[in-house]
Amino acid sequence: MHYARLGLGGPTLSRLACAVPRPDPACPDAAQQTARGIAQALDAGINLFDATSCMDGMAESLLAKALGKRRAEVLVSSRLGARRNGTHSHPSLSRSDIAWSIEQSLKRLGSDWLDLCVVPHEDPYTPLEETLQALDDMVRSGKVRYLGFANWPAWKAAKALELQQRHGWAPFCFGELHYALNTRSPEREAIPMLQSYGLGLIAKAKPSGLKPSQGHASCPTLTDSPRSNHRLAELLRDIADGHQASATQIALAWLLARDAVSSIVPAFNNAMQHTEVLHATTLQLSATELLLLDAASAPTPLLPDWFAPQEQMPAAQGELARSCA
Repeated sequence: MHYARLGLGGPTLSRLACAVPRPDPACPDAAQQTARGIAQALDAGINLFDATSCMDGMAESLLAKALGKRRAEVLVSSRLGARRNGTHSHPSLSRSDIAWSIEQSLKRLGSDWLDLCVVPHEDPYTPLEETLQALDDMVRSGKVRYLGFANWPAWKAAKALELQQRHGWAPFCFGELHYALNTRSPEREAIPMLQSYGLGLIAKAKPSGLKPSQGHASCPTLTDSPRSNHRLAELLRDIADGHQASATQIALAWLLARDAVSSIVPAFNNAMQHTEVLHATTLQLSATELLLLDAASAPTPLLPDWFAPQEQMPAAQGELARSCA
């Protein structure tokens, strides 16, 4: 297993994380399956465990039982939970609700601290300053060690970082983004912002890559360039054949090769998928293969990306005409 630093001020974590799967109510031994998957992850050298699959906290409880006395050996990541009135769709980021949510997570984890606390999304009803100061209180009290945000707009995250620096509050040290070979829109603004501020990136990616099916490519997530799905799927299949691997493993290997990515949190629900994901860490894609995948999966340019080359084109044509005269 390879390891990386989570930003400039974060911990050292495994390039591949273990996501605690949502238990299947119809499966009588769901807890035992989860425990086996976590034990397998520990044996593979994984030290980051993501417990954000269930807003009701069930993943935290399952993880606590599976880790047992080994809790102190690993890093646990979880999101701020639901409002105290029981709703799950819009968790509040007010001071009181943040404190309550952290306390509930710690009880379920049977721990005195949470390693990585992820702020899930914005709360338009709470001032940003109140949220950031409440998070700072959690860090200073020792209940949270590192702070991150999930899928915030780049401008909002930058504003938060500036406020944290100005007031001396505990800063965000990473961003958690939905980022994959077929979902590269974070490269437009979010990832450059993370790199500019020295923050790490934890990529959320499903292990099921683009797979051709009856002449068409099926994709589990929203894509940046739907028309290129089939081309990308065929390219993944060709590269996978050369490595005697699956398209899923090639897609994850591409993600592991991105300089901005600190760690990946793939979703898996059984031991077979887990083994497949672990094998992706051993794949080494060539520079040519990486360039081909980059070209086939490039997101559709947006303003000003598509405008700048056109703006420069007349000047370039003028220079060419003068040089030929």
